[in-house]
Amino acid sequence: MIGCFDSMRTEREDPMNRVYAERLRRGHENLELFIGQLNHRGISYRVRAAEALGNSGDEKAVMPLIFCMMNDPETEVVYMAACSLGKLRDRRAVQPLISKLKSSEKWVRRGAAKSLGIIGDREAVDPVSELLSDEVPEIRAAAAEAIGMISYWDAVDRIIPLLEDPEPEVRVSARKAVRMLGRGDLAD
Repeated sequence: MIGCFDSMRTEREDPMNRVYAERLRRGHENLELFIGQLNHRGISYRVRAAEALGNSGDEKAVMPLIFCMMNDPETEVVYMAACSLGKLRDRRAVQPLISKLKSSEKWVRRGAAKSLGIIGDREAVDPVSELLSDEVPEIRAAAAEAIGMISYWDAVDRIIPLLEDPEPEVRVSARKAVRMLGRGDLAD
């Protein structure tokens, strides 16, 4: 007979509904807390806040992360904000990320390229392609993978020369990219 009364419980009385509601409430509170920490004077706080916002999956984090990426003076923070924008996969981040492809900091260029690849907007193909000739091997590798992730088939010819790059990391990324672009025959 106890089971008969289960259907009489209201949503408010159901313990699982209370748990879910509390988790949702805390998620919103944490989001605001992390957004606020993007302005903390400590670099490690800003880095962790940017990372947490990227992991939140909440679109409300996009604009604060863009602002942080465009204005924070610390490379580590800008890199993490760029990576977090990729995790959120929001097209509003495309132009700001494209602007960071010209950064003098290799980590910022790398994070921006990877995030543009994850977002997958074809608008990024030409700007990312410019990094295929970057002097830093990690940047060339990130650019090749980003173009592969964007799945812009016409760009495969831009990646083919990297299959012969002197750096192993670049060759591996180029092979991965041409496979993603449907030209695995070139990667072997």
